[in-house]
Amino acid sequence: MTGAGMKNGHFSGRIVSLDGLRGLAAMLVAVYHLPVIFGFTITHAYLAVDFFFILSGWVMAHSYEKRICLGMPFRDFLYNRFARLYPLYAVALLAALAVTLMKSRIGTGSANIACFVPNALMLPCLQDDGPTFPLNGPSWSIFVEVTINLIWFFAIRMGMHTLRWKLAVHLCSALLLWGFAVWMNRYLAGYESDDVHEGLLRGLLGFAGGLLLFHCRMHALILAYFAALALGVFAVFYAVGDTADVIPLGLFVMGVLPTTVWLAARQRPAILEGRAAAFLGDCSYAIYLLHVPLAMMLQKPLRLMFPGTGISAYMMKAAIFTAILLFVSSMSYRLLEVPARRWLLQRLKRDLRPVTGSIQ
Repeated sequence: MTGAGMKNGHFSGRIVSLDGLRGLAAMLVAVYHLPVIFGFTITHAYLAVDFFFILSGWVMAHSYEKRICLGMPFRDFLYNRFARLYPLYAVALLAALAVTLMKSRIGTGSANIACFVPNALMLPCLQDDGPTFPLNGPSWSIFVEVTINLIWFFAIRMGMHTLRWKLAVHLCSALLLWGFAVWMNRYLAGYESDDVHEGLLRGLLGFAGGLLLFHCRMHALILAYFAALALGVFAVFYAVGDTADVIPLGLFVMGVLPTTVWLAARQRPAILEGRAAAFLGDCSYAIYLLHVPLAMMLQKPLRLMFPGTGISAYMMKAAIFTAILLFVSSMSYRLLEVPARRWLLQRLKRDLRPVTGSIQ
C-alpha cells in the first residue's frame, strides 16, 4: 500500500514530513547558537547540519537526478541552484554586515569585514585562525552544499548514478570521515579555517547517504546497511577507547538520522504532514540563515527588556525572539525567496519551472 505523495510506488510532489523535520532541525541550530537568548543549549544540536546534508541528497536526487541523466544542461542546473539559494543568502550576509559595522561604529563590537568579499561569493575566508564565515557562521554549510551539488552534477554526467556507485561513494566517505574521527578522537567540525576539509567530508557523507536512501526508498533493507555502519563505528571507537564520547554521535549520525529520513518519507506520519510542518518547511532556510543576524539586532534590546538570568526572563526572551524569527522567516519565504527565484529564472531567460518543495 503506497502512502500519501506516492504514485505507482514512487514518491511525487512535496514531502511535507521532511520539510517539517528540516524546520525543526533549523530551530535546534538556532537554540544551539543562542544560549544567551534561550537560557540553555542542546549540546549536540550541531548534528542537525548532518541531517540537512542527508535531506539535501534525498531532495536533489528526487528533483534533479533523472533530469540530469536526460541531458539537463549545467547552466540550467546552476541557475536553479543559484536562484534557490543565493537571494536569501545575500540578504542575510548584508544584514549581518550592517549590524557588525553599526556595532563597531558605536564601540560595542569589532568589525570583521575582510571576509565579506569571499563570503559574498559563497566561498570560505581562509584566515590563520577563526571561522570561515565570520559574519554569518551557519553559511559554511551552504558553501559545502553548493560544492557537493556541483561535483554531483558532473559525477552523474560521468555515469556515476547507479546503486553500485552510490554505495561505493557512501562507504568510502564513511571510512574517510570516521577514520579522521578515530585519528583525532573527536567528531569533525568544518566551520573554522583549518578544518574546511572536515566540513566537506561531513557534507559528502550526508549527501551520499541521502542519494542512497532515495535510491532505495522502497526497500527497508537499506536501513540494515546503515545499522551495520553505525555498529562498525561503535566497534572501532570501543576498541581504541572512546575518551571523547564519540560513540553516541556515531550511532546518531550513521543510524538514527538516515533511519529518520527514510521512515518519515516512507510512512508520512500524520503529525508531520499538517500545516505546522509545512509552515516550518517553508521557513526552514530562513530560520537557518537569519537567526544569527536577527540575534545580533535583538540580543541587547531583549536583555534590557528582561534583565537577569532567571527562568522567567529567559522564557520571555526566547518566546519573543522565536515569534519574531518565525514571522521574519515566513515573510522572507513569501516576499523574498519565492519571488526572487521566479524573477531570476525569468531574468536569465530560461523556461524553467521552479522545482516543487521547500526543502531544496
